[in-house]
Amino acid sequence: MRSTDSRTPTSHALLSRDAGIRLGVTVAVLGVAGLFLFVLAPYDYAWSRMVEGNRVSQWASAFATTLWMSMAAMVLSVVFGLAGGLARMSKKAGWNQLGSIYVEFVRGTPLLVQVMFAYFVVAVIVADLLTGAGAPVGIVSMAENPHAVGVVALGFFAGAYVAEIVRASVESIPRGQSEAALAQGMTQRQVYRFVVFPQAMRRMLPPLAGQFASLIKDSSLLMLIPGVIEISMRTSLIRSRTYMDNEPLLISLTLYLVLCFALSRLSRRLELRLAG
Repeated sequence: MRSTDSRTPTSHALLSRDAGIRLGVTVAVLGVAGLFLFVLAPYDYAWSRMVEGNRVSQWASAFATTLWMSMAAMVLSVVFGLAGGLARMSKKAGWNQLGSIYVEFVRGTPLLVQVMFAYFVVAVIVADLLTGAGAPVGIVSMAENPHAVGVVALGFFAGAYVAEIVRASVESIPRGQSEAALAQGMTQRQVYRFVVFPQAMRRMLPPLAGQFASLIKDSSLLMLIPGVIEISMRTSLIRSRTYMDNEPLLISLTLYLVLCFALSRLSRRLELRLAG
């Protein structure tokens, strides 16, 4: 039998070659993009105008707003997703139908319309009801807060997709494992807690990472809510004030790429740690 050590140099050589190929392709793609944007394009870039005055702090504030609103929406999406996924798997017709309505409604309507409906219709109705019920002013103002409405709308939207990820991951676990655990005297709740969910979590991570990356990009539609100045809205404001397109749009693309790339790396590390 060939020893593991005899295969190690070859494995390292293959990894080094693959790394070199990946680096070469990345450099080539960046080179072509740079050539197209900065050499062949008949445009004189004026990057100094993107940092003049207080624009650096404006970009930083927009980046921070996108970051915290996306993270808060991710947490909410997990809450909505777990509730929706468990409802979809419920054997009780009422809960199952409720979960199905939630998923189909969200997936059947555009996020753009949902965001506008949430702020201009739902938030107004909720605020009026709370006012009529004599709720404290702070709670009423929270119901109308543009950032809070945006986070809830985004989390509600993403939660429907998380619900399907949860359902598919749980149902992918062989039923024989649950039956064996029940035969050993475990309760249904213990089976889900100690047998099903630990395995399902590993299977959820890759699609959840993709969904959360989409959530960050979908957060650009929150610019439709008055008072929410995230990356896309800041980009639009700077374009309208400077009459420049290339520079602010390239900065916007870069900021979104940084967020999504960081999330993908983090999720990959977590996935490898759980696999280990």
